Amino acid sequence: MGIVSEKDFISGIKSFTEKSFKPGERNNPSILDSHDFRYVESGEFCANLHIHTEYSDGAMNINEFLENVQNLTKRNPKFLAAITDHDTVDGAKEIVKKINNYKNINICTGLEISTIGINFPNQTKPCQIHLLVYGIDPFDKTLNSFLKEKRDLKLELAKKTIEKLNSALPDYNFNIEEASQCHIMIKKGQDEVAHPLKKYTAGKILLNYYFPNADFSYDIPIKKFKHLFKNTNEPYYKIYKKALELYIGHELPQIPQKIEEKIQIAREIYMQSHPTIGKMLEPFSSFEDTVEFVSNLNSGVMSIAHPARTKAYCPEFYTYLFEHFKKYGKDKALFYEKYYQSYEGDYYLKWKSKIEEAAKKFNLQSTGGLDSHGKNIITRCPYS
Repeated sequence: MGIVSEKDFISGIKSFTEKSFKPGERNNPSILDSHDFRYVESGEFCANLHIHTEYSDGAMNINEFLENVQNLTKRNPKFLAAITDHDTVDGAKEIVKKINNYKNINICTGLEISTIGINFPNQTKPCQIHLLVYGIDPFDKTLNSFLKEKRDLKLELAKKTIEKLNSALPDYNFNIEEASQCHIMIKKGQDEVAHPLKKYTAGKILLNYYFPNADFSYDIPIKKFKHLFKNTNEPYYKIYKKALELYIGHELPQIPQKIEEKIQIAREIYMQSHPTIGKMLEPFSSFEDTVEFVSNLNSGVMSIAHPARTKAYCPEFYTYLFEHFKKYGKDKALFYEKYYQSYEGDYYLKWKSKIEEAAKKFNLQSTGGLDSHGKNIITRCPYS
């Protein structure tokens, strides 16, 4: 009981099944957090290895995290939780200091590192790959130095990009605080730069055009109707317009060309802050370099997070992904998040067999989790 070591994590993970990671069955397969909690009640739900706190983009503080785990441990004494904040181990440090105040709980100290892949065969554009690391020493100076350097560089890049946006589009007064209303991590240096700025600039430009004196912020329609933005090839700003229409309850006039041009100007600026094939920007972590870095730490084993959220560009993609994972991670590249409980839509089902075939080829074991961001660890979403 207490902090679970890397060795105990490796040996213990073999006993988990799909139900170990499922709070229940979804009432609607396409809607997150619609599960019925039957496996929580039965005690079969006994692990969540993907949890975020307020140290990255979650809502829980560390006391709430530990109380959550303690409550679930009453149903199953073997319950295991892992803290996996984005690109920081500060929450894990606090857990180590406080865990003795909580009896008979199992915590794995970990993190989720954001990486970019640009080195796969026949790749046409960069792909975001998240790396879960378990059984770390959160006080490891080498690890802390690596994470801090990347956070500082990304934060600086975000600030400079916003300066360029304001220079090109001075009427909008873009700022990092507003940008963080949709992606809190951008002001912590834990996020991409281009992706959150796409949401921010499109939302602010359109809201300013349709409702210059709106009594709500640009991010509200995004959060309320986030399902609209999933699994679509339609330009983001057009989907935002639909979300805005749903929020206000009526149809809006067509977006004029002059507004589309401003959205395009913003896009040309923020896309300069994202790696491209053949060009890795310094603030970002290369997938292969990061996997190799973690493999050389004194403690920590790796899992590919939610593999189906890294969209395949060809049928062999997941084979390429896991091959690079094993090549650079060696004996520390052991797992993949097979039982990720927060997939939406049918993309995962389409690629499930390919992912599992590739994982079997490279002898990867299964992990799982909800990717919890709210005030508890049996749901996914921080807001409804």
